[in-house]
Amino acid sequence: MPLSHPHRLSLAALAGAAVIALGVAVPAAAEPALPVGLPELTEAAAADLVPAVAGAAGESLAGTWFEDGRLMAGTWDPAVAPVLTALGATPVVRDGPRRDPLAALRELDARTATTPPDGLASYGIDPRTEQLVLDVVEGPDAGRVAGELTAGMDPAAVRVERVPAAPRRQAAVSGGDTISDGSRRCTAGFAASDSAGDWVITAGHCLRGSSTWYAADQSTIGSGGRTAGNGVDVGAIPVERGSAAPTVAGTRVRGTSVAPVGSSVCLYGSTSGRSCGTVERTDVTVNFEGEQQSGLTAVGTCAQEGDSGAPYITSNGQAQGVHTGAGGSGNCTSYFTPIRTATGALGLTLTTG
Repeated sequence: MPLSHPHRLSLAALAGAAVIALGVAVPAAAEPALPVGLPELTEAAAADLVPAVAGAAGESLAGTWFEDGRLMAGTWDPAVAPVLTALGATPVVRDGPRRDPLAALRELDARTATTPPDGLASYGIDPRTEQLVLDVVEGPDAGRVAGELTAGMDPAAVRVERVPAAPRRQAAVSGGDTISDGSRRCTAGFAASDSAGDWVITAGHCLRGSSTWYAADQSTIGSGGRTAGNGVDVGAIPVERGSAAPTVAGTRVRGTSVAPVGSSVCLYGSTSGRSCGTVERTDVTVNFEGEQQSGLTAVGTCAQEGDSGAPYITSNGQAQGVHTGAGGSGNCTSYFTPIRTATGALGLTLTTG
């Protein structure tokens, strides 16, 4: 299916006397004193542990991510660290005054809600540093764009990075792929169902203006697809009952446990094939050629034209999301719509097996 491409740049934020420097990372945490004797966690075990950690830390929680067999858990309260350790997580007590990247995120949402400015690539929170990362496109206006977007924000809560090119959506125009409507090529995602029958989920921008979809052998997959509203880039194609298997490249879809930042996930695209990387950020907002999408997950993996709609899945069969686009150097920062967002927006239930 079509896909989109983001890029990162650095922004200088001029808010009175406050300046957010381009590409400068603010130290966000002390080196964690690694607890002795904690068992190494699998990525699946770390994902299962996140809700308990979030509940125990409460408002003091300052990011969770997976790293070297440990679930890292940032906190602003040193007194919470022993509690997190007892749960099996590795606490990271944040240094410096408390900052609020979520407030910065909401402010950016408001500032870019009407029309995202040229030069804005994407933005989202990095839980490793507990900062809002703002990606702007490299160029003569990068500093100005950065300054306007970050004016008045807490410099410690925002990090600006530059990317080589702007994001964009792209649909391949060649046949003989996983699914095609005759003029564009995309990728089938996950099987799903509702009371009316079975569906195949894909990217919403693939389905716009299309009617009938075909497999690589030109057999008909289905007609009359539907897309989600409210800026969610997913759609679904109706298929015959039982014709959509709950598998991705031989891996059975078992559930929808969310892989934490730092975990590995794999995309299976009709162009790229199997392409794996680690989750970099969640709840990312991306500017795709003037059309802004929020709530995406960024993954450090490469994608190509025609991969739009492709599924992301973990090695133990946990569905993660549906590919919408990519960007950065070599198109190696990819973005997906989380699967729970996708099925909720479409009113469908993921098929597992």
